[in-house]
Amino acid sequence: MPLRLKLLLIAMVAAVFPLAGWRFVVQMETTLRQSQERTLVATARTLASTIPAAEPRLRAELFATDVLHARPMRVDIEADGYADDWGSWHAAPESLQATSGKLSARLYLGLGPSAVNLWLDVDDATPVTAAVDGSMDEHADQIDIAVRDRFGERHWRLARSGNGVSAAVPVPGPDGREPSFDLPAAWIERPGGYRAELRLPLADPGFELGLSIRDYPVPGADLPQAVAGTGVGARQWRPVSVLWQDSSLLPSLVPDFTRMRVLDRGGYVLARTGSLRPGSDISDDDDDLSFLRWLRALVYRHVLAPEMVRTEGYAFNLLQLANEQVDDALTGTPSARWRPAASQASVILTAAVPILHDGDVRGVVLLEQTSDALLLWTNRALGSLLLGGLLTMLIAAAILFGYAGYLSFRIRKLRNAAENALSPEGRVIGSFPRSTRVDEIGDLSRSFGRLLDQVSAYTDYLRTLGGKLSHELATPLAVVKSSLENLEQEAMTESARIYAERARSGAERLGALLRTLSQASRIESAIAGAEAEDFDLREFLLGAAAGYRDLAEDREFRVSVPELPVPFHGAPELIHQALDKLVDNALGFSPPGGWIKLALEPRMDSIDLVLSNNGPPLPQKMQDRLFDSLISVRDGRATVSPHLGLGLYIVRLIAELHQGEAAASNLPDSQGVEFRLRLKGMK
Repeated sequence: MPLRLKLLLIAMVAAVFPLAGWRFVVQMETTLRQSQERTLVATARTLASTIPAAEPRLRAELFATDVLHARPMRVDIEADGYADDWGSWHAAPESLQATSGKLSARLYLGLGPSAVNLWLDVDDATPVTAAVDGSMDEHADQIDIAVRDRFGERHWRLARSGNGVSAAVPVPGPDGREPSFDLPAAWIERPGGYRAELRLPLADPGFELGLSIRDYPVPGADLPQAVAGTGVGARQWRPVSVLWQDSSLLPSLVPDFTRMRVLDRGGYVLARTGSLRPGSDISDDDDDLSFLRWLRALVYRHVLAPEMVRTEGYAFNLLQLANEQVDDALTGTPSARWRPAASQASVILTAAVPILHDGDVRGVVLLEQTSDALLLWTNRALGSLLLGGLLTMLIAAAILFGYAGYLSFRIRKLRNAAENALSPEGRVIGSFPRSTRVDEIGDLSRSFGRLLDQVSAYTDYLRTLGGKLSHELATPLAVVKSSLENLEQEAMTESARIYAERARSGAERLGALLRTLSQASRIESAIAGAEAEDFDLREFLLGAAAGYRDLAEDREFRVSVPELPVPFHGAPELIHQALDKLVDNALGFSPPGGWIKLALEPRMDSIDLVLSNNGPPLPQKMQDRLFDSLISVRDGRATVSPHLGLGLYIVRLIAELHQGEAAASNLPDSQGVEFRLRLKGMK
């Protein structure tokens, strides 16, 4: 496990105490929240039982059936057939009943300062227009409008006589009387139907409206083909309910900083009052936040807050509410739900309670209250304590995590230095950086430094061991050889002569080994002191290949060089010596009748000398160590000249002198071996 993760786990232990306090906060906040929910629901129940008795007008509208809803409007319309003075609709239209599917109509009602505004949108595919002289008014498409209040009934008719501003003319009622004035109106044709806009004089509160739309199939028809209106058949009077009604009693019933809305069975807002904040009528927003309050609100909103419903369908300026909570209340199920406010520092609690009469739901009382971002934060001392504990834990975890990162950086740096201290051949490169710190990592870096010093000294001893052995053994070997020569001058038996011959052969082989070791030491010194010169590597390779071709005997010797000269700055004698070692190695491993290929391949920043031959492939485990000192892949058969594994080691030294490298690999078909010297030139 990484050190940073371990320290992070240790830091998490410190979170036990803040988390325990946090759990206490959650439990207390839940208790307070549930208490507020129960209180608001109880208040809504009381209002639901009080309002019908205290407000006769609301009671009448709650208990009425087939009500038409009129939205409050700040202005009276111009009755020009355009909806620009209606503003936004805020509510769905009232669909009027029709006797046939060939006719459909939708009604919008609005109550202005001094008039009742009507907007009718009718689908009629068979337009029948009245005659210019008005003789066919009774048999043209027409709209009958009737108002009934405590002063009696008044009737008007608007016939389809053209496109534009018109007027609804008075017609006699059942009692034979007719109004003394026309109604301003507009009839606007549209594809597949028409729009009609009318302005009625303001009626007595609680008035009823009757509408009848008749659609005639052809001019002169005696009977309409379809009728639509507030009732099918004879005109049915329907009471008009004005939304957002003002009341002098309701504000006194609502608690402070609470909003109330009374809904009918269709979800229409019959009355509303109250506010969530002092001086605010409809806003859900809170005051400007300080940073600490904003932070508390953010923690609550995303960590502690209960499950919240969507804010859609609760806006205070809606004429009709359509959301799940209202639907539940209309089925008789009271509920309390939370939703986010526009400000991060507040949430809104909404209680919806049905208004019941004889077991039937007649409407809904909807109460709303705001709550601080966290109810428990009103206790500033406890809130600050818990918030301070949480911040302290986070700061401690950040410090420990940063310190773990610092330790990891030092350990990683020490690891990289240790990995880069040795070359792939096992040589110590440069000086190992030793830390001066007095901690354990500093002690470890100094121990690594001392260890690498000992490894470097031992490696240097092994590198010079061959020269020392050849120097120390030269004199004893000379004594042995002279003694054997003198012994041959003496009279010996045949068996003694055989033993003496074997001793001479062993001494000669031992001498050859010592000469090879001495030669390797001299070559290393010669390589270090070689001087560079400029020459054509292409001509040099062709000259060397001519001599190697004679040594190949029955093997095919191929040469591949570029057509143009290849200038190079290096030591030609050393390169020739490296080629000698590679060709000797290829002659030793390629079978009779095989092939050897020598190639020169120029590259962007280097030149490759490639020698390949068929024969046995290299063992996989030896490919990376083949150019080390005293490493050989030859078998144990006796040969005329000894092989100590120094040839390819010398090849690598020559390649490194020319800022390059030596590599060996098997051919793709495993039918031979390829040796590649990548040379860049001497400095």
